[in-house]
Amino acid sequence: MRPPEEAFLGDLIENDCLCHAASRDPQLGGVMARFRRLVRSRRLSTRLLSSWVLLLTVSLLLHVHASASASELVIYSGRKESAIKPVVELFERQTGIKVALKTGKTSGLANEMLQERQRPRADIFIATEAGVCEILAKEGLLEPYTSPGARAMPASHKSARGLWTGISGRARVIIYNKNLVRESDTPNSILDLTEARWKGKIAIAGTRERTTLAWLSALVEVMGEAKAKAYIDKLIENGLKVLPDNSDVWRGVGSGEFAVGLTNSPNYHLALEAKLPIGVVYPDQGPAGMGVMVNPNAVAIVKGAKNLDQARQFVDFLFSKPAQELLVHHAFEIPLLPGIDPGPVRPLAGFKALQISQERLADLEDKTIALFPGL
Repeated sequence: MRPPEEAFLGDLIENDCLCHAASRDPQLGGVMARFRRLVRSRRLSTRLLSSWVLLLTVSLLLHVHASASASELVIYSGRKESAIKPVVELFERQTGIKVALKTGKTSGLANEMLQERQRPRADIFIATEAGVCEILAKEGLLEPYTSPGARAMPASHKSARGLWTGISGRARVIIYNKNLVRESDTPNSILDLTEARWKGKIAIAGTRERTTLAWLSALVEVMGEAKAKAYIDKLIENGLKVLPDNSDVWRGVGSGEFAVGLTNSPNYHLALEAKLPIGVVYPDQGPAGMGVMVNPNAVAIVKGAKNLDQARQFVDFLFSKPAQELLVHHAFEIPLLPGIDPGPVRPLAGFKALQISQERLADLEDKTIALFPGL
């Protein structure tokens, strides 16, 4: 019969649970391999044995924690928590899948994904505009998936390669303070904002807001580089105030600090909800007008996602009627799928949209940033 200490060590290194964990975790496997060699050489003192048992215990606990974390769907969202969290919570209730939601600026989260590309933490990426998804796609960071629920989505609002899909939209509009601007005096075109009567009265979010960056890229494409730069230079000369965030724009216009603001359509509804005296203009709607930029909020699955099946379930869920209604009615976003009641939101059919591909916006991004350093 083996001595008790030797029997204990033999049982420990052959333990099914520990061996299975070691086979799935290279770091734990390495610790186990070294421990086995020491046990079989019979060179372990009581003190050394205690140290190795402690090391194995800690390694196993870390493995268990990592495994538990891997079963939690990780979502990086450029959409604000107030807009996306209700959808995430409904998904959790309906599926029982736990979600770790991380919100932040779309550009910042995209940069994190680039840094994490060897060991991705995120399973899902939600962007405030789709151009950034095209940039990540070129870097090979996105997993192709076309949800059955998105088949009716217009081609302009989803990737031709299935790398991202629009979930809802936001139009680029002009909002104005009704106490400062009469309806008959509102600008009909973004070009009108260079007029002297608007001097020092215009606000916009800077290019850290992806929707502003996408709008500027669209101007470069539609107007040409020289005319777009001349237009923005005139706005700056006219006292354009660049603010950190779109929420600062609608609050500033609503409070009367600014007469007009260039922002996204949901902000008009948020201002109304806050009982502020706000009106809205969908500019450039005439036969010769360029139309209104529509930024699709986009969803993509991250290449190397640890929870691929759950990630696909989440994407499918986003195109379900309950999720779409939350995005539209709670966050005041434009439905991109046919058959979804827009509620108080002006639908896609209700205005002339500017036509530009997300691929082209992605191609223009670096040039746009260089052209407009003041924004």
